[in-house]
Amino acid sequence: MRAERKVALFDMDGTLFPVDSQLRFAGWVLRRNGWRRLYLGAVVPCGILRALHVLNTEQMKRIFLCYAWRMPAEQLRAECEDFVRQELLPAVFPEVLARLRSHQQTGDRTVLCSASPEWWTRPFGRALGFDEVIGTPFEPFERVPFAPRIPSPGNNKGENKLLRLAAAGIRRADYGYTDSTADLPMLSICSRAVLVNPSPGLLRACPGAEVIETPPYPRRRTALSALLGLPR
Repeated sequence: MRAERKVALFDMDGTLFPVDSQLRFAGWVLRRNGWRRLYLGAVVPCGILRALHVLNTEQMKRIFLCYAWRMPAEQLRAECEDFVRQELLPAVFPEVLARLRSHQQTGDRTVLCSASPEWWTRPFGRALGFDEVIGTPFEPFERVPFAPRIPSPGNNKGENKLLRLAAAGIRRADYGYTDSTADLPMLSICSRAVLVNPSPGLLRACPGAEVIETPPYPRRRTALSALLGLPR
C-alpha cells in the first residue's frame, strides 16, 4: 500500500525571501509607471484612518492596491511575471529553498500559503514548483478596480488560511514554515514548526521549534522610498 504523502506548508513574505512583497510590488509598478505615484493621495489619508481603527486590515489592503487602478488585467499579469522573475526569485533565501527542494525530492506535497495577492503569489509559486499555491484572491476584472473585492472568507491571513487550506483538503500538515506570529493558526495544524529568522515573540509561542537563520538582509532603502518607487 502506498504511503500517504507528507505535507509541507510555506508562508511567503519574510519566509522565502526578505521584505514585504506588497511593498516591493508597489515600488516595482511605480518605478515603471511614475505617474501612478498619484495614488499616494488616497493611501496616506486612508493610512491615517487605519491607524485610528476606522478601517480594518482588509479594507486598507484593498485600498493600498489602488496604485494599479484601471490597469488592464493583461498588463497586470505581465507586470507580475516580470516582478517575480526579476525581483522575487533572485531574493529567495538559499537556506529555505534547500528545504523546499528536499521536500520536493522526497515527494512531499508542498503548499505555498500567503496573505499576499494571488496576482504575484501564483506565478512565484509556480516558478518554484509548489504543488499548490494559495494567496489572497480577488474577484475577476478586466481592469483593476479602485479597491478590488476579496471573496469570502477574506484576506488569506490567520484563521482564514485554515479555511482555504481545508477547502484544498488540508486539515493536518507535517511541516509549517513561517517567520510570523500571524501564522500561529497555520502552525497549529502542523506536526513540526520551522521558524525563519523568528522574533522573540514567535520563539516563545513555539517552544522546541526548529529555527533557520539567514544572513541579514541589507536594508539600503526605506519603506517610503520603496513605496514611492524611487531608484535603488
